[in-house]
Amino acid sequence: MGKRLNDVDLANTTLFHPPQIVDIQNAHCANGCNLMSENVKINGLKAIAVKILWKGKEGMIYLDPEFGSYENISEIEVPKGEVVDFVCPHCGISLRHEKDLCRSCSAPTFAMELPGEGQIIGCLRKGCFEHTLKIESFESMQLRMEENFIRMIM
Repeated sequence: MGKRLNDVDLANTTLFHPPQIVDIQNAHCANGCNLMSENVKINGLKAIAVKILWKGKEGMIYLDPEFGSYENISEIEVPKGEVVDFVCPHCGISLRHEKDLCRSCSAPTFAMELPGEGQIIGCLRKGCFEHTLKIESFESMQLRMEENFIRMIM
């Protein structure tokens, strides 16, 4: 018969779950414009560059291409909890995803295309970390072993 949680000595329990990281290397707007920055990098990787709009202000925001990381470099300061808009810096099309609201906070979401691979859908509320990676083609992903973890590259 199994042990109850109260009877388990957690000090002698080892949990091992190797981290898995997805690096986005190819993101586009719905019109096909490349959103990857040639000049700005975050953690050594090309950042995803979009224009951010909030209360009459606009500027660039550079998003960490490592899925699940929420680091960014923004030209405008937005308070936590505020909802922003993202647009393509090349053609000006809105990146707002009209079909889905955030599952955590019900704010609008944005969508970026991963050509031939899938889509990233994320919350437009500053401080909400709800993001979804929709994969269309597992064949397009590359797996690379790096030290103690697997890195999926899209």
